Amino acid sequence: MKDTEQKLTPMLQQYMDVKKMHPDKLLLFRMGDFYETFFDDAKLASKLLGITLTARDRRSDSPVPLAGIPYHALDRYMDKLIRSGTKVVICEQVEDPKLAKGLVKREVVEIITPGAIVDDQYIDGKENNFLAAVYTGSRKKDYGFALIDISTGDFHFTTLRSTQLADEILRKQPVEIVVLDDDLLQALEELRLPYNPVLTGFDNPFFDASEGYQLLLNQLGTTTLDGFGASQNDPGTIAAGLLISYLTSLKKSDLNHIRTLRRYAIEEAMQLDETSRRNLELVKNLRSNTREASLIGVLDQTKTPMGARLLHQRLLHPLIHRKEIERRLNAVYECKDLFHITEDIRTLLDTIGDLSRILSKAGTQRINPRELLTLTSYLSTAPQLVSMLEGFSNDIFTECVEQIGDYSDIVREIEDALVENPPVQITDGNLFRDGYHKELDELRQISRDGKGWIARLEQKEREESGIPSLKVGFNKVFGYYIEVTNTHLDKVPEHYIGKQTLVNSQRFISPDLKEYESKVLGAEERIQNIEYELFVKIRARIFEETPRLLQYVGIIAEIDFITNLAWIAYHNNYCRPAFNDEGILEILDSRHPVVERLLVGEAFIPNDISLNHQDHLIALITGPNMAGKSTYLRQVGLIAVMAQMGSFVPASSANMPVFDKVFTRVGASDNLAMGQSTFLVEMIETSNILNSATPNSLILLDEIGRGTSTFDGLSLAWSIVEYIHNIKRLKSMTLFATHYHELTELENVLDGVKNYNVSVKEWNDEMVFVRKIERGGSDQSYGIQVARLAGMPDKVIRRAKQILENLEAHELSPQGLTARMRKQLASQTPQRDIFEILYEKTEEKQGLLDEVRDLELDKMTPLEALQYLMELQKKI
Repeated sequence: MKDTEQKLTPMLQQYMDVKKMHPDKLLLFRMGDFYETFFDDAKLASKLLGITLTARDRRSDSPVPLAGIPYHALDRYMDKLIRSGTKVVICEQVEDPKLAKGLVKREVVEIITPGAIVDDQYIDGKENNFLAAVYTGSRKKDYGFALIDISTGDFHFTTLRSTQLADEILRKQPVEIVVLDDDLLQALEELRLPYNPVLTGFDNPFFDASEGYQLLLNQLGTTTLDGFGASQNDPGTIAAGLLISYLTSLKKSDLNHIRTLRRYAIEEAMQLDETSRRNLELVKNLRSNTREASLIGVLDQTKTPMGARLLHQRLLHPLIHRKEIERRLNAVYECKDLFHITEDIRTLLDTIGDLSRILSKAGTQRINPRELLTLTSYLSTAPQLVSMLEGFSNDIFTECVEQIGDYSDIVREIEDALVENPPVQITDGNLFRDGYHKELDELRQISRDGKGWIARLEQKEREESGIPSLKVGFNKVFGYYIEVTNTHLDKVPEHYIGKQTLVNSQRFISPDLKEYESKVLGAEERIQNIEYELFVKIRARIFEETPRLLQYVGIIAEIDFITNLAWIAYHNNYCRPAFNDEGILEILDSRHPVVERLLVGEAFIPNDISLNHQDHLIALITGPNMAGKSTYLRQVGLIAVMAQMGSFVPASSANMPVFDKVFTRVGASDNLAMGQSTFLVEMIETSNILNSATPNSLILLDEIGRGTSTFDGLSLAWSIVEYIHNIKRLKSMTLFATHYHELTELENVLDGVKNYNVSVKEWNDEMVFVRKIERGGSDQSYGIQVARLAGMPDKVIRRAKQILENLEAHELSPQGLTARMRKQLASQTPQRDIFEILYEKTEEKQGLLDEVRDLELDKMTPLEALQYLMELQKKI
């Protein structure tokens, strides 16, 4: 905010006083029917929202920039501000301007930042909208990391090593990250994350570990945090307390829906680094960075937003404890087996919307009348759901039945109170049913009977006064009145009181009319006040019940998650995976879950995979590009992730170990922002794998070494395979796809390496992809054939074949011709190849080359060019 030298009006001074408290935020200042912005905020709002920038006091020497939006259009404009990453302060009028003495009183009622959004219309229903906090102690070795989704109440924390922080941020992808000190803020900026979270420095000099701990105790309503795995001096606990401190500074309302806190450790789930998550396309595809054509795009057939968000979380956190995996698989198996009940459950779930975000609004006391009625419809599903779940015997559903509460008292209370189709705004009136409140009914009767009472009064006054044209009317300025034309003024009763003189008539008021006016106008105001008081009371009741109702949210999410996986398994012909402790990976007829759904007009070709820790540790897969090596590697990785998430998998059978980590190095990419070439990125990612993998890990490597010279790349690839095979702390099951068919010699050197190739058939020098993985190595790379498929000119293809033959014969001449080729050409007619002629270093030929180089083709006509070409041919 730039300082202004002109004398400010009282209203602008009020604006500036608020702005000084929030210099880094856009201030929306309520003035009547508009939210106004001034000075630099006006310029920013005009740019972000596409609204007109005008000025206040245009004729003065220092006009004040001004831009505003209608108050009723706030939601539409707020969406744009949130998407731009802007923090917004809403300053409302907190008293009636008509009753204000002097300047209208205004207060900040809410501060909205990208990570502190409750309204679901601004955020994706299928993913969490996380706000994160990062905290580091004086030693700066460990980082406290906490996440909260204020729209759902999800609240988690952990402690990370410095090397884990960036990857965990990328896995959770918070939209906003809060820190206390500037050094940490700068460190986060230097990470150069591939997405752009809002980084917020929270200036709170009073915050420390003890305050953070106390804030958590108050929020969770407990006397200790031991039950949540939190201790006072733990960096993760402090980060969680920092989140509550920050949210409290933003929100004037309560956060009653935040009643649970969960510690997690990244070692408790299968570890998938950002490179592997990206290469496997778990939640975003590599081409468009959207859910389409990703694994979650195939697996997500959930019926509720809560189930969709749970699926997203669990896909990124596959289990590593076999007992828990089997527990989920048991539930999925039973749902698949009793599919008729599963379909009924999914039909019921389809009637439930985002219950967790409605309860979040109840917890912040922002829920509106229509949302309250929607809440009852969601809660009313509980008895029917219990009846359906009782048909199952698996542990998960049995526990759900025990935990589902009786919400009939809340449903009945709301339905007895509210009309069937209440307005959205509390102040719109007509919220409550007739018969709900005695005084409200009486006042409504007075208000509704107004026309009848006026008609009866008008008839009575006509009869008593003898004035047939007498009328009783109403306007906003004078209220109720009796109008008498000038011709009948002599008949006006004495108790009439003059109120207004018109050209042809006069208006009066009588004691009866005055009493009625007071009663009616008072009734309308009283009706509004009673309805508001009644709604606030109901809202407070739901606020108190929020913790109990939140339990139903978790149950709905769990049931939706399990029945979704059963539906996917049933319709996609997936099998139940089995797990072993013997280090055996054997999958028959494995398929890529995404590619098989995208194929049109052809069937996906399934393939087997067999590895073990005894004599089959590494599968070395050769074959041409485009043959399906990368797809094969990815499908094995995806099957491992799906199985440990608790899902059935695309195969006819699967027997596998529980993997602690899955690593993938697939495809080529660079990092220009960090000054890293494609090959350097490849080596960094491969180094991470070799330094981090264990004997319980699965490694998927594709085309290692192709970013450098042939012999460098081949040497590196050979050495990497040896390292994985020989180093005891490593010895990970590995699929290694390569175009270096020379590596097939490794099978003769290393006991645990076995050769495979992607079958290719050649027909009349054309290549046909069979896409079947077969035992044995490939003896060529088929690169030139692939180039032909890509549409490379025939002349390039012919020349490439000549050079390839030369290279394979290890006798490359300056012309790129083998000795056999040169001898063959010499025995033919005197007409010689132009390349051979031009490479001869004679003075005559050099002159000819210079002549061609200096030719100005753009200044020649087509005929002149043709004539020159004929002359050139004669010279050659």
